[in-house]
Amino acid sequence: MIKNVVIIGAGNVATHLSKAIKNAGFEILQIASRTEESARELGTLLDVPYTSSADDFNTSAELYIYSVKDDAILSALSTFTPRRDALVVHTAGSVPMDILSDFSSNIGILYPLQTFSKTKEVDFTQIPLYIEANNSTNTNTLLAFASTISERAKVVNSATRAKVHLAAVFACNFTNNLYSIASDILEKAGLSFDDMLPLISETTEKIKTLHPRKAQTGPAIRRDSKVIEKQLNALSGREKEIYKLITESIQDEKF
Repeated sequence: MIKNVVIIGAGNVATHLSKAIKNAGFEILQIASRTEESARELGTLLDVPYTSSADDFNTSAELYIYSVKDDAILSALSTFTPRRDALVVHTAGSVPMDILSDFSSNIGILYPLQTFSKTKEVDFTQIPLYIEANNSTNTNTLLAFASTISERAKVVNSATRAKVHLAAVFACNFTNNLYSIASDILEKAGLSFDDMLPLISETTEKIKTLHPRKAQTGPAIRRDSKVIEKQLNALSGREKEIYKLITESIQDEKF
């Protein structure tokens, strides 16, 4: 069983993951980050050692978690290089596990399916945590570790994890962009996005018991051409194209 951890990264994911790891009783030996400021911020928050220097990097941990931007993983590994026999994982949704193979013989994935902001607390025990490792021993070790910080830890391969991440982009990132568009429309009318919150909450509640396809409402599914035309005429540019594309997507669904 893993007893101690070093976390590389100090962003949104690293912050919430490190909190969950500490709350579960594991020892965090060090926070390592590219900048002194970010390392100090998270290290101070957790009351654990921190560094932004490769020379001070702790190489005695059992588990190294690289929780940085996808395109910064290799750079972080090259700067903060783990022991060759340590278990080394990253937290990315679409980056293959094999990216770690040049740095350790024991590698894996620890991917939390959630949107994180440093200032917004989450219940990490309810976050799906997808894991993968390069052999059965490492899989069992990582699953045991993950299961102490989340009740929804599960083993998936890289191909499945990539599909989960793709689905999450649609369900979260794209949806949030649509919220931003809605907010702009309301602001131009002198209204607040707060007016949308009950609607958003009800939509979210419905899909807990209904398939999203069954929960669909609105002018597109009703094929209300007059309303659709009127709303299209009120839009321009990219927003108009988004409206048309999503309307067509809804109408192409098999309900």
